[in-house]
Amino acid sequence: SKPPVSKALPISLQHIMAMFLGTVTVPIVIAGAAGADAATRTIMIQYSLMMSALATMIQVCPLGPVGSRLPVIFCAGFTCVPVFTPIAAQYGLPGVFGAQLLCAVITIALGFCVGRLHKFFPTVVTGTIILSIGLSLYPIALKYMAGNASSPTYGQLNNWIVAFVTLAAVLFFNLMCKGVVKMASILLGAVVGYVLALCMGMVHFDGVVSASWLAVPKPFFYGMSSFDLSMVLPILLITIVNIMQSVGDITGTTVGGFDREPRSEELTGGVAASGIATLVGTIFGVPVVSSFSQNVGIVSMNKVVSRRVITIACAIMLALGIVPKFSALVSTLPAPVIGGGTLIVFGMITLTGLKLVSSEPLTARNSTIVGVSIALAMGLSTLEGTAALENFPPLAQALLSKPVVVAGVMSFLLNLLAPGKTVDEEARERAALDAE
Repeated sequence: SKPPVSKALPISLQHIMAMFLGTVTVPIVIAGAAGADAATRTIMIQYSLMMSALATMIQVCPLGPVGSRLPVIFCAGFTCVPVFTPIAAQYGLPGVFGAQLLCAVITIALGFCVGRLHKFFPTVVTGTIILSIGLSLYPIALKYMAGNASSPTYGQLNNWIVAFVTLAAVLFFNLMCKGVVKMASILLGAVVGYVLALCMGMVHFDGVVSASWLAVPKPFFYGMSSFDLSMVLPILLITIVNIMQSVGDITGTTVGGFDREPRSEELTGGVAASGIATLVGTIFGVPVVSSFSQNVGIVSMNKVVSRRVITIACAIMLALGIVPKFSALVSTLPAPVIGGGTLIVFGMITLTGLKLVSSEPLTARNSTIVGVSIALAMGLSTLEGTAALENFPPLAQALLSKPVVVAGVMSFLLNLLAPGKTVDEEARERAALDAE
């Protein structure tokens, strides 16, 4: 559909709100690991926003077979952070983007094969992955509600007040209103929370005043260098995980927004497009792009799948990157407002995973695959930072504490190894046991 701008803009702004803080956090973390100064971090943030616009636009308006034609937001993602931060610490930003070149090549190569490999990712596997993504996002939302763990005001009562007022406003607009107000419930709830935070002195405009008006991207601004060959296997593993997340998010978009499974060409084009965007990002110093599950949750919640909405969001992202002052203004949005506004979005992602899992008969086989994968994934995630995993290599510790990694690998392996049986076959087996 092609809704008028007056209806499309509020929904586009919701997508921006969902992806903004996550997108700017990734370059901050990687630049910090490399010991970069504040000016370098600012440039990386701006470039990341520009690349988010390009990566998403390729998805919406494909270049031949590259692109999914689906309303999926792709931005600098957290998936590769566990591998790229140690590279940044040892080799600096040039080493990071040398490693990212390998990541981009692998993604493009596997992207054109993922459609044919889709049979190895049936609904029970992709549903489990999406379910684990949704469950793993709750701690992020709650930490934002508390004020963001890196903030000195983390956990203070005023953070929780703003967060719960924002959440209550979102629920009110979503449940009690109709039309465009209902569809823009997250944005309107964020406005209520922002005004309250402003009145409570939680919003500061110092960064807006000092920000410049225009920034033009420069290729190879950070350079590119080699890195330790021992990191090749970790890069390969984390790239495959990133692809699995993209497959899961694309599936979540089609199931949540279109009530159907994705087509092979949508999966192939979507993953290949993320590889192309990652390759271009290597040139301009932007971390690996990944699909954003938060935005999948928005599509599942409001059922708006118009590509015009995402196109407008791309234009806003581009403006955020080119005009630093605009970006600085959006970045004044307090973390509790983002947490309160996105909690319901993360819930919708979880429900999309449940919907996928329950779309097939829950045989004993499928129940075991989902149950074991989710239990192990979420259980191990609670051990992050404890002594329980300290005897594992650092990379293994990082991967084992990531629910999407554990759930994806476990469900994939169990689906391959477990014999396929229908409900009737299992019922006949039980009847035969009863007859003995």
